[in-house]
Amino acid sequence: MTIYSHHDADGIASAAIAVFVARRLGLKHEVRIRNQLTYEDVIGGEGVYWFNDMGSARLKDFRGVKGVITDHHTPVIYETHYTENGNNIYQFNPHLEGMDGSISQSGSTTTFLFSAHLVPEVSAVSHLPIVGSVGDLHDKKFGRLVDTDRELMLLARGMGLVEVKEDIRYFGRSSKPISYMLRFGNDPRIHSLYDNPSAVADFLSRHGVDRRDLKTLRWIDLDDGKREELISDLKGMLVREGGDPERLTGEVYELKSEPKSSMVKDMRDFSSLVNATSRKGKPEVGIRLCLFERGETMTEALQLYNDHLESLRKASKTLEEAEGKSVGNVLYYDFGDGVQNNITGTIATRIITHMNVPKTSIVMVMANLGSMKKISARISLELSEKVDLSLLFRQAATSFGGSGGGHRNAAGAIVPAGKEMEFVRMVNELLGNLVTA
Repeated sequence: MTIYSHHDADGIASAAIAVFVARRLGLKHEVRIRNQLTYEDVIGGEGVYWFNDMGSARLKDFRGVKGVITDHHTPVIYETHYTENGNNIYQFNPHLEGMDGSISQSGSTTTFLFSAHLVPEVSAVSHLPIVGSVGDLHDKKFGRLVDTDRELMLLARGMGLVEVKEDIRYFGRSSKPISYMLRFGNDPRIHSLYDNPSAVADFLSRHGVDRRDLKTLRWIDLDDGKREELISDLKGMLVREGGDPERLTGEVYELKSEPKSSMVKDMRDFSSLVNATSRKGKPEVGIRLCLFERGETMTEALQLYNDHLESLRKASKTLEEAEGKSVGNVLYYDFGDGVQNNITGTIATRIITHMNVPKTSIVMVMANLGSMKKISARISLELSEKVDLSLLFRQAATSFGGSGGGHRNAAGAIVPAGKEMEFVRMVNELLGNLVTA
């Protein structure tokens, strides 16, 4: 059996679930992690194929494939059993059941649900759908996981794998110093603290935090009383600035097996670590981490995480020096070979999250990918209520001999190099037609 999975945290968590199943069934298997599926990937050979967190958007391109797709991206074909073009593929996707795969059911949740019918013991890794779901920001809109993702979170809690708490929802509870977490906390943004290290230091000092501890003390190290004290003050600041204090707190998920000292106690931090292993070319490390390996595996994962952070720092510096260009409501950055093509989505998320981008804009980030151009895009949650970015990208990309897909608010495409500006103009035109319709 050949297991294909996407290269992000949701895909790696899915791959780990598939590996768990293959081992339990005694199946010989090979794992292939992909940024995008290539032509060769969707041409069938001997044996069975299992596509995780990818495949639904490319189903029309499959030829002679026998196997299964467990995905949550918007499908190009709404069929559970696809037999055209010599294929024999069973497709499992929440969109086929009328659910929104961008918030209700992640790829790893879909993979887990399918797997549970094959190997009931897969409940032993029921924490993995949480890794994938929070990695895909499924808890962002409501401050908690919902729908099918939530059902599996409750299963993991019942299995004693995960603890659920009500706490601050800024990223970095267990992986970052509290000063860093507050400085870059963005949802909701406290303007008087955001990217203002001296203001953050003064705020923490007023609450009895020794300035000598600002670079080491983490939020998770504080006792409950101190956390409540800080949250109360932070909410007051939000109220005074006209922000939404209710978005500051919500559900957070912690791995019970991790000691409090672990930088991946928090599931979002764990998801970030798993993602980093793949982005640095070692997804097998992330898979082993998902399946409870620690020791040398954790040491290697942490090194890869630090390497990934360095890549992101370099990309941020490149971004600071770059000037985005606009075509109508499309703001695009073409970095060519200036950034790694496997972090374009991360950069696009950073732009739309941390920069003052109009809510009606599509942010695109491009990088070279051989003879192709890799394009990642993000839109605001407000715009995603009107526009399905995945459908828009698929239509535009296929017009130029490329491929595209994703979710309502996050999508990607690959188009032939030299066609990217035509692609941008078509996306802008399609957006205008949809918004004014």
